[in-house]
Amino acid sequence: MTMSNQYHPTEILSFTRGDNLATIATNGMMTVSQEFELMRQHRTLHQAIAYLEAKGYTIDVSNFNNL
Repeated sequence: MTMSNQYHPTEILSFTRGDNLATIATNGMMTVSQEFELMRQHRTLHQAIAYLEAKGYTIDVSNFNNL
């Protein structure tokens, strides 16, 4: 049996709503959002972003890094 070790880098997006912070983490295979203690899995990155935006969060571009 052969197993391939594939590395999937994780990307983090930060969102804010007032003083509240939420994040989305994805490695392309799995995507989760977290706000406070609530962590929720989403089928796609688009769905996770829409979920937080529907709750009033906006993306925090101040934490973006140039590649």
